[in-house]
Parts: sequence; structure tokens; C-alpha cells
Amino acid sequence: MADSLYDRLDPVDQSIVIALRRDGRRPFREIARELGVSESMVRKRARRLLDEGWMRIIAISDPLALGVPVVATTYAKVRPASLDEVVESLARYESVRYLATCVGAHNLVVESLHGSNAELHAFLQEELGSDAIVGYETMQVVRITKSVWDWELGDDGSPAPPAPHDRAAPSRRPRSRTTHPRRNP
Repeated sequence: MADSLYDRLDPVDQSIVIALRRDGRRPFREIARELGVSESMVRKRARRLLDEGWMRIIAISDPLALGVPVVATTYAKVRPASLDEVVESLARYESVRYLATCVGAHNLVVESLHGSNAELHAFLQEELGSDAIVGYETMQVVRITKSVWDWELGDDGSPAPPAPHDRAAPSRRPRSRTTHPRRNP
């Protein structure tokens, strides 16, 4: 069974999560055999873990390799009193693919996909042009070298080594960067 920091899950659930994290298409029959439990137990537990939001099984792709014209990462400094409102507004955009509240010089990270530079510009003007935004910095992503969405920690709390299928994406183009400071009213 797994020895993991997923301490809110029992050892069987932890092992199922770890097995599916390494290969989301792995048959429940194989996982059951490895864990010494029935296939129906693995199927029922995996369904419960999915239904309760403990895990999602998804395909991770490189949007640039798939032909998305503009991939952008924006670091914004939002007035603390307006942060929740800004986050809720941004979360409604289909183009926003990653949204995180942070601690540091910027308190919001937005990763978004756009059909053109003009569409990115309109998005930034519309959403980040409000008085709630103190300033922001947007970088257009032109090459994804590594994209690992694996959150397992080792026993010491450091990131666990990547699964064997982790590999770097092929090289593409150089980076461009745009900064947009705003004055405090």
C-alpha cells in the first residue's frame, strides 16, 4: 500500500490515487491485482474519489502544439478588498484556464488562451483595467518546456520525483513580455 502524505485518505484510496495519477487509463483490474483487493472495490472507490472531488482524470495537452495562437500568463496585484470579486469575475471566462490567489508581490495568477493578440488585449483591458487592479504583468507563452500537474510530496515534504512519463515539450519560439503598471488613485 502507499506511504503518502494524502493523510485524509485511507491507504487503499491513497494507492488508487497514486496508480491513476501515474496512468489515468490503467485498468481497475490491474490496480486491484497490485493492491490485493477486488476489482469492484477499486471501481467503487475510484468512482467515490471522482464524485467527491478528490481527483480528476484528464488529458493534459500543450495548447501551443495544438495550435492555440496565444497563451498568456498574467501576474496581477489586486486590492485585497476586491480580490474575491475579481477572482469570481475572471473564473467565469472560458479563456481562463488557471486562476490562483497568491502571496507576494502579486496576489493573483491568471493563465489564459486567446485566438489572437487583439483578443488578449481586449481581455486585459476589460478585466484588468478596473480600479480594483493596482497593476499587472502579462507574459505571452511561446514555448512550454515542462508541464507537470502532479502534486505528490515525498515523506520529507519536498516534491516527489516525477513519474517516468514526465518529459519536456519540444522547443518552439523565444518569449515576449509586456508590463502594465497602474497608478494608485
